[in-house]
Amino acid sequence: MIFLVVGSCGFIGTEFTQYARSKGHTVKGCDILKWEEKAKELFPVKSDYWCTLENPEDSFFENVDSIVILAGKRPYNGFCAEDYQFNIRTANEYLSLAIEHKIPNAVFASSKAVYSGDNQPWKEDSLNRPSSLYGASKSAAEQLGLYYGSTGSITFVALRFAQVIGMGERKGYLINTLIDNAIEKKQQVLFGDGSQYRHYIYIKDLCESILLAENCRHSGIYNIGMKTGTTNLELAEAVNIAFGNEGNLTHDYSKPMASNNDVMDTGKASDELGFNAQFDVYSAMKDIALGMRTNGTES
Repeated sequence: MIFLVVGSCGFIGTEFTQYARSKGHTVKGCDILKWEEKAKELFPVKSDYWCTLENPEDSFFENVDSIVILAGKRPYNGFCAEDYQFNIRTANEYLSLAIEHKIPNAVFASSKAVYSGDNQPWKEDSLNRPSSLYGASKSAAEQLGLYYGSTGSITFVALRFAQVIGMGERKGYLINTLIDNAIEKKQQVLFGDGSQYRHYIYIKDLCESILLAENCRHSGIYNIGMKTGTTNLELAEAVNIAFGNEGNLTHDYSKPMASNNDVMDTGKASDELGFNAQFDVYSAMKDIALGMRTNGTES
């Protein structure tokens, strides 16, 4: 198959491009970054397989079987109204181009951020109360895609991803802090008893969910996550085991533990897409550790 990945130079875009190719598929890419900045590493043949986000030529859409919309402003550094508008505008522009060029399928990267509240596990038909302006932008883009899907001009599938675990994710958050500490054999310090839990998804499972979504022949929304939620304590233990820092963990009860949990119901994705995560946090961390040793990035 031929995939057009919008936002191909981001964390998920880079991983999916490589994953799809490993399965024998062809990938075309576009991104807000210039080709010389990063894209040439993934798309060395610029003329055939690469274009900038703002200036796609009509010929670029020829023979594409599915469009994967990953591009969007992330919830960093004060996500604002302009970022909200960018996310919706980008989704609309590329859905419109897909319809214009008769691309039959569109897969949209949504997020657990469309949910909030204690009525967990969250289900796809739960009332949307986005937890942030970023989540609101994802929810709005979903509704736009479902509208286009209802016209019969394209099959639109939105995947609401849990928090992503992977080697290329942004530094500074809990997972990468735990990994860095474990590599340096530092003691992990958890606030409270570590019982806060949330849903995660390993990047390799996420990439597989996109391939499965492309095979869907009706529009819809699906939660994508591991089979169960994971506590902070389980996460820290998994990291320590994978990176040879086992048992080096303590609790700081003087600081409050965050009280917000988030877990999604992934049954619909299993029933309708055939998606079942193959990795839990323990196997995911072992895979990351193996990859870092293989690439020489663990020190």
